[in-house]
Amino acid sequence: MLKQIICFVSFLCWGLIWPLTGFAADSFNILLYHHVSSTAPRSTSLSAPEFEEHLEYLKQNNYTVIDLAQALDAVQQGAALPDKAIVITFDDAWRDIYIQGFPLLKQYNYPFTVFVNTDPVDQNQRHTMTWDMLRELKQHGGTLANHTRDHDYLVRKPNYGKAWLTAALANIDYAQQRLTEELGPVPKWLAYPFGEYNNRLKLALKDKGYIAFGQQSGGVAQFSDFQALPRFPAAGAYSQLKSLKTKLASQPFPANYTAFNNPVVRLDQAEQGQPLLEVELTQTQKLGVRQQLSCFITGDRHAPRWPTKMKFTVQAKKVLNNGRNRYNCTAPIWGQKNYYWLSHQWLIYGGEAPPKE
Repeated sequence: MLKQIICFVSFLCWGLIWPLTGFAADSFNILLYHHVSSTAPRSTSLSAPEFEEHLEYLKQNNYTVIDLAQALDAVQQGAALPDKAIVITFDDAWRDIYIQGFPLLKQYNYPFTVFVNTDPVDQNQRHTMTWDMLRELKQHGGTLANHTRDHDYLVRKPNYGKAWLTAALANIDYAQQRLTEELGPVPKWLAYPFGEYNNRLKLALKDKGYIAFGQQSGGVAQFSDFQALPRFPAAGAYSQLKSLKTKLASQPFPANYTAFNNPVVRLDQAEQGQPLLEVELTQTQKLGVRQQLSCFITGDRHAPRWPTKMKFTVQAKKVLNNGRNRYNCTAPIWGQKNYYWLSHQWLIYGGEAPPKE
């Protein structure tokens, strides 16, 4: 009788909450920054004092800031990572990173990665770092990687024919060549401009040996999509430490990310602006959290549906605005105050000219 009671209670628990299968030793989270400045556009910036507050929080709360290459190698090989592993990245190689962010990173002895647009550096644009500045970063814990040559919109194009893909890959490969010429060997990593990509580009980059990064939120584990790795934005509206704490402590949602829907919705090709996200749970995970799984679209809660025990779907209730939109889903981790986190970015595109950002 006692055995039956224990089994019944266990069944109820598994139906309400996710199992205790933490990823603390085999996953990591990536922070995404752009400007370290109090005068640059606030949407992609945080001030030097705010950035220092982030770094000090990491130090005081026993986070281990590690090199991106070390982190990627560990999860791909199934090796253990330091507990509470965090990676710091920057996009665009702004000069204020060198002036205000770099001294703080040296002070804390934290490694970091900067994704570089090579054309602005070649053109000596005054708001961008020089090649000499980038070399200095590399000598002090910095890794430099590819952010295309010109930060072009890679997938906001009239069609996705052979000419489009050839041009997109040529842009990326040219930047890789310039980085290598100026800085020596650099990893084959790409941060998508604006976090925008489609499945065809993603697969082409995989064939060429690139690991690629988006701007959707979430952690990285062995089951992640290595041509669309997530990063937590940590500037602008996302720079507040109160909300950032939750993201730092989160773990990647156990799902088959490579099976996610194509992230570009073409309104000019009769596709619907209410895309359906289908999430397949990894087979090693037991089902749970049906009642505690929360999904949000543009800030509004949307109830997920469970067509099978290992799959849920979520869909916008109304047509999404043109441009970038995100679906975010979280679920509490059993026995912890932390969350599993999943995010998917959609580009709703009607064929119009890209905006100036």
